[in-house]
Amino acid sequence: MSEPPTPQQPHEGPQIIMLPDEFTGKWANAAQLQRSPHEFTLDFIRMGPQFLQGQVIARVSFSPLLLSELVGLFNSQWEQYTQEAGLPPENG
Repeated sequence: MSEPPTPQQPHEGPQIIMLPDEFTGKWANAAQLQRSPHEFTLDFIRMGPQFLQGQVIARVSFSPLLLSELVGLFNSQWEQYTQEAGLPPENG
């Protein structure tokens, strides 16, 4: 089993860069998911008052393989969140 990198050991794996404009993130209160035979496209939307008008604030297209990985990540994080928040487990 490998140990975490120390200052003497370089971190292995990709280095991810985030531009300064992206640090604050974006707020979305709605989403749409479309698919084709080869990809999924997820639009994050900020809807205005009374949900009469909205604006797409981000669009991400990805492969079915990545969607499968995202479903697993979301399920895992949701389970941890509900346990920490003291919410009852979902039946299903």
